[in-house]
Amino acid sequence: MITAFKRKVKVKNGGLVSLRSSKLKPGTTAEVIVRVESSEEKLAKKEVTAADLLTSGLAGMWADRNDIGDSLEFARDLRKKAESRGN
Repeated sequence: MITAFKRKVKVKNGGLVSLRSSKLKPGTTAEVIVRVESSEEKLAKKEVTAADLLTSGLAGMWADRNDIGDSLEFARDLRKKAESRGN
């Protein structure tokens, strides 16, 4: 059985990362994957307001598309396809 858990830790001097858990028993083999959060990811977590969306260029981005008839129906179809990808 594989047990997995996720922890956010601060990297210490020299790139040292410490991880403690009662799930880690002495002598057990563990695989450790270190995923470093980029500055872009930190910015992406910023709270977005309606005003931010209006100035982002996302609102109205399909306005000049000739291949999309009803944009609401098109968006609904995209969501259905995305939801069924894993099936």
